[in-house]
Amino acid sequence: MAWNRLVPVVVFVAILAGTLVAFGSLPSDGGNSPELSASCPSTPTTKVASFDWGFVAVRNESEMVSVPFVKFIVDPYGRTNVSTERLTAKVPVAVLRACTYDGNLLWNLTFSGYVWAYGGGKYGVKANGTALPALLVTNTSNYLYVLTYQTAPRSYFEFRNYASDDYLYVLGKNGTVRKFDLGRSFVPIRNAFLVSNGSYVLLGFERPQPDGSPMSGYVMILRGTEVVWDRNFQMNYPACLCHVISGWGRIDENGCAVFGLYGGEGRYCNGKFNYVANTTG
Repeated sequence: MAWNRLVPVVVFVAILAGTLVAFGSLPSDGGNSPELSASCPSTPTTKVASFDWGFVAVRNESEMVSVPFVKFIVDPYGRTNVSTERLTAKVPVAVLRACTYDGNLLWNLTFSGYVWAYGGGKYGVKANGTALPALLVTNTSNYLYVLTYQTAPRSYFEFRNYASDDYLYVLGKNGTVRKFDLGRSFVPIRNAFLVSNGSYVLLGFERPQPDGSPMSGYVMILRGTEVVWDRNFQMNYPACLCHVISGWGRIDENGCAVFGLYGGEGRYCNGKFNYVANTTG
């Protein structure tokens, strides 16, 4: 397999501001979308992976969809009222489309985020916008792997707590083969990585605390759809300060992985994990 098929792709959909209307309740994080165009993509499109059965491409679009609407209202005394409803509006979405090489559409997968609004406070500040999930993409010879995680506006990171969970999708010719629920936190994850050597896949990310300091990290190794090894690194992990903050990792043809951790690196091979501290300080 050509190595250019294994290069991870990062898709960040910009946070947009606007006036939004119509209300309801919570939607799902993403799903097959027969209501979107049934044609295979044309330019401008980014092809993210090629397989024997076809290819997968991603495109940013704008669609009328139902998304969570998270509203913060702060009174002059600093008391906050948070409400979450459903909003139907035309918002930016990221769409994955799988196609055969002769132009037939195999499946769609659409990723949407949430709408947020902030109002009140001592100075009567008002702001609103749309937050879209970030996507990390890699592949093996058989599957496409997509890490999708919710973002938040920089000034209002707490909105993330009211959006849907983060997920890892394993996708094949017929669509979703497996979906891992990675949970959520009060702050968006950071320093995420998703890499493949053609057979194995290595995923990692850090969950920070609201003040920006590390809280925990998570690493997963997969072969196909099966989890070979995974571990949560908590802040008080006794063996080392193993927070996944470096945002990098690599994995070899035997499933042995190396990834950046706070103050050093983690090394996993054949069921054994070791932390190696930096010697340069």
